[in-house]
Amino acid sequence: MKNFLKTTQSILSAAALVAPATMMFATASTAQDGDYPSKPMELVCTTSPGSGTAVWCEMLAVELAKDDYLGVPIKVTYMNGGSNHEPTVYLSDQAADGYTFMHMSRSFTSYFNLPHFTKTPDDFHLLAKFEETVYGVGVRCDDPDISSWDDLVAYNEANPGELAMGSNKVGSTHHLQHTMIGLDPAGADMRFVPYKGTGEVVKDVVGGHLRVGFAQPGRWNTHIEAGTICPILILNEERLDHPLWAEVPSIREAGMSYDVPHQWQGFMVKAGTPPERMDILAAAMEKVTTSDQYRNVYMAQNPHVVPAFDAADRDKLMADFKTAVGVTREFLLEIGMIEGS
Repeated sequence: MKNFLKTTQSILSAAALVAPATMMFATASTAQDGDYPSKPMELVCTTSPGSGTAVWCEMLAVELAKDDYLGVPIKVTYMNGGSNHEPTVYLSDQAADGYTFMHMSRSFTSYFNLPHFTKTPDDFHLLAKFEETVYGVGVRCDDPDISSWDDLVAYNEANPGELAMGSNKVGSTHHLQHTMIGLDPAGADMRFVPYKGTGEVVKDVVGGHLRVGFAQPGRWNTHIEAGTICPILILNEERLDHPLWAEVPSIREAGMSYDVPHQWQGFMVKAGTPPERMDILAAAMEKVTTSDQYRNVYMAQNPHVVPAFDAADRDKLMADFKTAVGVTREFLLEIGMIEGS
């Protein structure tokens, strides 16, 4: 257990990419590539339609297409096959011209370690870190045995192997956190049920096909308001400051001590993309984070979002990401998720 806690602390330290900073892009860069973008662009969103991340990708594409941002149509293409091996292959097959960019997340520090992956971080360049996300655990309010996290832990101890919790893909940050919850002395070791997106997790819990799931609070909220879903745990060090979640305990209040592998969302482009074009694209993305649509509409509907934009030093972002991939590999080996040395 000591090695486990030490490793999770290393993961958190390595994966916490540099703190958000104000971006400064030279106007000379824009002038050097004044015709970019001059045609439609493609955003590869590495999730399934209908998920919380899909809503975010669509919002971003609409904002970026506006005249005072990039001013060209942005097509959103959904790909997530093979624990997101599919979109990495697709992006690497496109021209390194800045017209195709891929949504990615902290989960890619795990994905790049999966044995079937044919691409490596060196095939891409991290463009920007956009935001962080907090997750929460929910059950149906009419569950006969579980109405709180303490209930879940007690039921799981009395019925080992029965409970399963759904979240995102094999090898994802969600999968890692699921494993950490199971290994923590105060946690609950439940079977893992992988989904292609959190929207399907919520759908199955609401429909009674899955007893326990974790997803973004914003995905649960309408069902909480309807009285169908009861939130029982926020996967964060502190409670969430939102009326529907204010009384929901954090992992620390539940007695768990593991270091939370906070999910973050960001973007990658193919390696070799001109820096001037990366500057233009990143500057437009940063502008979205200050827009009314993002701040007053999207964030109001998604209380789990923590603004964390950073593209000030892309080389450091990339170096830190590669370090995180290596440290995550050590953890995956330790828990037996992958084999090797």
